[in-house]
Amino acid sequence: MQDIPNSPQNKNENLLNLFKELIAEVISLIYQHYLLLKKEFKENASRVVKSIILIVAAVVIGYAGLIFLGILAIYLLSLIIPSWIALLLVTAIYLGIPLIMFVYAINLIGRVIKEPGKIMEEFKKTGEEFEKWLKNIKK
Repeated sequence: MQDIPNSPQNKNENLLNLFKELIAEVISLIYQHYLLLKKEFKENASRVVKSIILIVAAVVIGYAGLIFLGILAIYLLSLIIPSWIALLLVTAIYLGIPLIMFVYAINLIGRVIKEPGKIMEEFKKTGEEFEKWLKNIKK
């Protein structure tokens, strides 16, 4: 028996083959996207690590520069005033700036702690919005 080109059985087989090819192509496309995403993540992670290393190096070098700047300030001030007063003045500046930053940070934290209800309300609103979003996706 010969297959008739327009027979229902032949059309079903052609349709089935088309679906198989379509599924294979979709799976291949998804896998290629996965490989591309994996490659991009590796590249981005590498950039982030390099950036962090550069930031740490910059902080260390900057800190060393501040130390030498302090020594220079002590030396220059000691030309004008007694060395021990110059040393106390530069030390007060070096300790005063971090102290001011610390007090400011504590005040910021204190504001957050004083209003925990407000933070919880924001978390609840975010949770409710997320639930609505999930419900819309399910529809």
